Amino acid sequence: MPRPDLVMISPYPPIDRGHAGRSGVATYAGNLAQALGERGLRVTVVAPTEPDLPAGREGGGAITVERSFSRGPNALPNAARVALATGAPVVHVQHELFLYGGAAAMPGLVPGLGMLRAGGVGPVVTMHHAVDPAGVDDEFARMHQVRAPRQAVRAGLAGVQATIGRLARRVIVHEPAFAPLVRDATVVPHGVEGVASAAPATSTTAGDGEAESEGDLRLTLLCFGFLAPYKGLELALEAASLARERVRLLIVGGEHPRFAEAGVPFGESLRERWPDVAEFAGYVPDAELPRWFARADLALFLYRRPFATSGALALAVGHGLPALLSPTLADVMGGPEELVAPSEAPALAEHLRTLAADRAALEPLRQRSAELTADRSWESVARRHAEIYGQVARA
Repeated sequence: MPRPDLVMISPYPPIDRGHAGRSGVATYAGNLAQALGERGLRVTVVAPTEPDLPAGREGGGAITVERSFSRGPNALPNAARVALATGAPVVHVQHELFLYGGAAAMPGLVPGLGMLRAGGVGPVVTMHHAVDPAGVDDEFARMHQVRAPRQAVRAGLAGVQATIGRLARRVIVHEPAFAPLVRDATVVPHGVEGVASAAPATSTTAGDGEAESEGDLRLTLLCFGFLAPYKGLELALEAASLARERVRLLIVGGEHPRFAEAGVPFGESLRERWPDVAEFAGYVPDAELPRWFARADLALFLYRRPFATSGALALAVGHGLPALLSPTLADVMGGPEELVAPSEAPALAEHLRTLAADRAALEPLRQRSAELTADRSWESVARRHAEIYGQVARA
């Protein structure tokens, strides 16, 4: 087997499915690996084993996937050993706070990154979560189901981010707002998938709401992505309940695996609290996503406390949807004032009624939303990564 040009340590979706896995990082890694392969790089992905996927090697050609380590305390050291054995000149670690086993995996961060640095292969680390430790308060703890003392969580987050900044040869974050949180971080935006236009279609999936009809002129709203407490879905549901005569709400996405494993059925609690307000689609396969996007007039991303860029937003806007963002998400992504949604349900409901009555107002929102993802093609993102890999290899 020829030596790869790059090893990526990351969760990875099944070869035949682009949007799957325990985290959006898997989808991100899949898109990045494909784009790098199209640039002529040979990529080996060292991925954790998954209960529903066979362990071992799969793929071939430009991309090979080796599912060869378990999540937990030794996750990153074990992944580093596999990566070093390939002989690749650069190793790129995709990192997220809960990605490799939560708090239990933190002890492996120093030896794992240390092994890669000592081996002269970088590492490059992309931080998909970047958190200001000072912002860890009771609301943060509730949204992320964190039960440890706040001071300990702040110290832990600061330690993790400082360790990555010290041991990585290059740290990548997705938005300028996150760069000051890690020493010498480089901003490379999240890529946006190129999509073909989709013809409007009605749903064939049973849901809690009614399907569109020619006589129903309500504005169709979309919330897309894993269901999790930090996504602001409660605000979307409450506003939709207040304006139900003018809007309908589609919620597309399954339970976030981390919260589901902790026994927190978040989607179920939303359905119980707001019965008959929204159509919950659950997990939707890749092939069906364009049909759901085509049903919607406007996407809502009302994240209460963003600690990462939104891949779901990039995908929705890539399908041509206009979007409204929470003030905090707009601040992180540099979104214009026109895209900022009111933070209180009555005001948001009134804003949605206004848009329902004046569909022409959606077009400027669509144009400003598209500007958010300008220059974020995966081709451009892969080119920037290839430059960084070359710099790290030469160093």
